[in-house]
Amino acid sequence: MRNTVAGGIAALASLLLAGCGGPAAEESPDSGTPTQDRQTTSASADSPLPERTAPAKSFDLAEVCDIVPEARWRALGANQPPEPRDSNGNSVCQYQKGDAGGAWAVDLGAERQRDLAEITMTHQGGEELTIAGYPAYKSETSAGCLYYVDVSDEAPLLVSGTSSITDDGSIPTKCGLFKKFAAAAVENLPNA
Repeated sequence: MRNTVAGGIAALASLLLAGCGGPAAEESPDSGTPTQDRQTTSASADSPLPERTAPAKSFDLAEVCDIVPEARWRALGANQPPEPRDSNGNSVCQYQKGDAGGAWAVDLGAERQRDLAEITMTHQGGEELTIAGYPAYKSETSAGCLYYVDVSDEAPLLVSGTSSITDDGSIPTKCGLFKKFAAAAVENLPNA
């Protein structure tokens, strides 16, 4: 009986290993097999979000900080001049209230490093929602919120907002405010 159980376990293990990475899984992209270019449209089979039905947007702006018009960022409470910056390899614009390390800051730009499937795998437990008519994914962090909006075939819109610690040691949640910045950017981006 011990041999039967051991044989069954060995057979089960070999089936699991075969399903998790046989020869096909080990092929490299340069093995002569054509690879598909990265697509971040929600029509892609890999997208975790509902299909985008609104027109595709373009990130073709004169400056990255043109993503939210001045009247809108001021109305949303930003009181510092917007600054272009690099965020994990993405060119974004930072809007903030208060000086460096002030009340809050939010970065907006194209997420060109990861597609929506990778994003949702990295930030599991997030929430699907709609922003200005476009499918979006929200993930909360200890200090703020991340939004990824499926606006374009070239890349999702990245919105990364953080709040500073208050005098009592708490970090106020500003997700609603950062969502308004996301909507302002979506509405301002030109159609592709």
